[in-house]
Amino acid sequence: MPNTVVRGGYGMSYIHQNRVGSADLLGINYPQVVIATINQTNPLDPTFRTTQAGYPTGLTDARNFSVANANIAYIPKNFKTPYVQSWTLSIQRQLMYNFVLDVGYVGNHSTGIPVIADYNQANPQPTPTSTLSLAARRPIQGFGAITWFNPAGFSNYNSLQVKVERRYANGFQMLNSFVWGKAIDNSSQSLDTNGGNDASPQDVRNMAAEKGLSNYDQKLTNVTSAVYQVPFGKGQKFGSGMPGAVDAVLGGWQITAINTALSAPPVNLRAWSGSIPAAFQVVGNLSGFRGGEVFRPNVTGPVRAENVTDLTNTFFNVANVQLPTDPSRPFGNAGRNSVRGLGLQQLDLGVHKSFALPVENMRLQFRAEFFNLLNHTNFTAPNTDRSSTAFGTIRGTYAPRQAQFALKLMF
Repeated sequence: MPNTVVRGGYGMSYIHQNRVGSADLLGINYPQVVIATINQTNPLDPTFRTTQAGYPTGLTDARNFSVANANIAYIPKNFKTPYVQSWTLSIQRQLMYNFVLDVGYVGNHSTGIPVIADYNQANPQPTPTSTLSLAARRPIQGFGAITWFNPAGFSNYNSLQVKVERRYANGFQMLNSFVWGKAIDNSSQSLDTNGGNDASPQDVRNMAAEKGLSNYDQKLTNVTSAVYQVPFGKGQKFGSGMPGAVDAVLGGWQITAINTALSAPPVNLRAWSGSIPAAFQVVGNLSGFRGGEVFRPNVTGPVRAENVTDLTNTFFNVANVQLPTDPSRPFGNAGRNSVRGLGLQQLDLGVHKSFALPVENMRLQFRAEFFNLLNHTNFTAPNTDRSSTAFGTIRGTYAPRQAQFALKLMF
């Protein structure tokens, strides 16, 4: 076909893992590292230990090391290096003079991605009225939490990507990029959040229930940008013979615009984002980067509130989202990242004016730039913690209209 180009590619990338959470592999384990807390309150107490006294005797003695109180890291000896496969296929065709259409399919799949979890995750209470301690319910008795580098994670991404471009001609350039995609995985970690909504697994022994939208999933993305050189002034189509003083005011103007439209990202419903009730705990209040879980609530009907006039106060249908009440069944039925927040729309505008300088090949440019020109209100994610009194409320927005002015010397 004339004026048509077909491109394709495939690649495989391996992911070198050299850390568990914030700790380098197994280097944080005893005896390499001893993490201890010495509580002291009264400096007048004769037993108060000063800095000059150094560490207590026996602090690093193996006989004093407690596996019940320590948070040990564990990596399976047969752990295989995770990898990501990526592929793309696109067709590019010239539509008309200076216009190009590019349609492509882009996808990837990752395998063996580590899920940081507690290998010694406790079993739920045996009955609704049981009050067994966390330690009594752990499968490996005598040990506390064991941060586990579990290679059970995966992710998939598929997208249609369309680009229409008008190459620069007669002072005008335009580019429109559109993406329709979907990203799915079964885990994220404490550093992979969306609006503060961590979506780590709630039950590492049931990873099938963790399959859902990725934190970074973006169903629709459309970005349009344009550059227009106003054809007025010296060297331009109109007014090329105007006096220098007039050209200094009316000539050399350029307008740029970028319009961004993003569909709503996913948010994750949480049962508790603070302290988890003791009877419901299965790993304790363990930090996410060490394998802490994210409990989800129970859902009994539509989650998004409908036909409301104020989404900032009633984003969710509160009656249909409930905290678990049975400690023998602590894991909620809400799907991971099963609700979407609100989209974003923003128009940015730039107005530039160039001035010729007496020195050869030197120009001075004045730049006025406006971000979110129309001052459109873009809300942040709603509060998704069902245990909070602020559940379902939105109390934040992204930046309102902003303007900046600058002078740029080009030579």
